Amino acid sequence: MSKKLGGILLIVVVLVSVIYWQDPWLWRNYVQFLGSGDPKGQELMDPAEEIRGDGSFVLPVVSESGRMIPAATFEAMHEYADEFGSHALITVHKGVIQDEWYADHWQRDFMTQSQSMHKSLMGIFVGIAIEEGKIDSVDDPIGKYLEEWVDDPRGEITIRNMMYMSSGLGQYDFTINPFDDGMKWLNSGRSLEAILRVPMADWEQGEKWDYNNLNSELLGVILERQYGMRYSELLREKLWLPMGGEIASVATDSPGNRAFTSCCLGAPAMDWVRVGMMFLGRGVVNGNRIVSEEWIDEMITPSPMAGFYGYQIWLGYLDPPFPPDDSAGSSGAIAPEAFLARDTYLTWGRGQQHVFIVPSEELVIVRLGPALGAQPIKPGYDVTYFVNTALRAMRGEP
Repeated sequence: MSKKLGGILLIVVVLVSVIYWQDPWLWRNYVQFLGSGDPKGQELMDPAEEIRGDGSFVLPVVSESGRMIPAATFEAMHEYADEFGSHALITVHKGVIQDEWYADHWQRDFMTQSQSMHKSLMGIFVGIAIEEGKIDSVDDPIGKYLEEWVDDPRGEITIRNMMYMSSGLGQYDFTINPFDDGMKWLNSGRSLEAILRVPMADWEQGEKWDYNNLNSELLGVILERQYGMRYSELLREKLWLPMGGEIASVATDSPGNRAFTSCCLGAPAMDWVRVGMMFLGRGVVNGNRIVSEEWIDEMITPSPMAGFYGYQIWLGYLDPPFPPDDSAGSSGAIAPEAFLARDTYLTWGRGQQHVFIVPSEELVIVRLGPALGAQPIKPGYDVTYFVNTALRAMRGEP
């Protein structure tokens, strides 16, 4: 090898080493990101922080005499769940488990990735923070709580418009370029730097609805700072323990650093049932009040910009209930009819992760499945199917 070639190789090695060690978790997360997506696996994320509850809230299981939905209906629901690669499907009526189904490849204590279902917990935690005096009002500008934007036009965005997905923040386009902020906010070990670089869009806050992950990420940052505690601790103390949850795992961008709050919360299906029961109880679950009735009502009131969305949660009140472009990024969803119960609302994560809440029928249905990869669910999944199939059976309709 010539001295010239050896010198070039040395320079390349040094350059690669410098780039790598500037942000080593970017490259580790990037490799995990490109290789993610297991249709039969738990899709666990690393690094992550574990949250453990005490498992104290255990719902009773229906007796044959108390069954409100025929077995044949559940058989059809299981077939539909299996057709679309589901991991779990649980139906609860009036606080009693009517049906609990898992795919052959799944176990009851396996954790699924929430993806954007996690966003709905931001709506809950903002309500808790207001009630506990950590945040003064939903109409506060976020610059009041984000020192980096205190003198920045972006700091004028209100918490309300962040929750409504009407912030006026720009979007980062999807890319596989590891040097682009569109990839760095997801994979950098210093992800907040990329998030705080997001520009404003060409429209003003409150003008329209525009689904943007960064709104939920910034809400998480505000919550951590106002409470002065790790998000995993906030999640455990304010929700998982009081609701009697079992176990969860929240992804962080690097060990001990920022937790993701627009996605990336692993939990078993029964813990999502507990979350659904908290919504159905208008803030009460396991005998504990998590947040006020008034806040739940406010969360599920349609925004002025989108009748299908409230505070970080989806509303099925319209006909059709959702826009045709599958704005949650869940790939392949359709809604061929309205929800039969027009007060239905739901969490929604990529790959059709759902907690359906139907207050008028005291019904909660949880559907979970693969969340990662290029196409976690095949096209054609009907968002209304499980709720409407159960309701038709309960009402004696064909």
